[in-house]
Amino acid sequence: MRVEHVYGVAPRELLDVLTDETFLAARSARFGGSGVPTARKAGPGVVVTVPRQLPVAAVPGPFRSMVGDGQLVQIDTWTEVSDGRATGTWTTDVGGAPLDLHGTHEIVATDDGCRYVVTAEVKVRIRFIGAQVEGLIRQQLADLVSREQGFSAAWLAGVER
Repeated sequence: MRVEHVYGVAPRELLDVLTDETFLAARSARFGGSGVPTARKAGPGVVVTVPRQLPVAAVPGPFRSMVGDGQLVQIDTWTEVSDGRATGTWTTDVGGAPLDLHGTHEIVATDDGCRYVVTAEVKVRIRFIGAQVEGLIRQQLADLVSREQGFSAAWLAGVER
């Protein structure tokens, strides 16, 4: 899965927002957060931790028991902006769910601002039906990332504060 959004700000400004605890709390409240997000310096980068709640009601009935209570923790690890670019990885701790969910972040300078690209790798460890469930998760994740990127754009424009 790959989702991208173009912003009219420099990479540093977007990264500052994506690692700002006030922004993270507002985004979390809007999009399924289940706790207090944190951002901390880690060497030359920043580590963001966001507790999340999977939309368990959206999981087809036969699979609900496999996602448990739907609690997970997303951990984003960002580099500092260098040469107009910041990169990062994101991982999730999904507890005992048979799911591997991780990916990358990349912010790259453009002539008019920057482009933010999020990729995801989804692997469901359930024989026979894992691929079907993976497709459902990819679709929902792409929609969530797209809505979160729109929220970020509105935040930068001062609309969502």
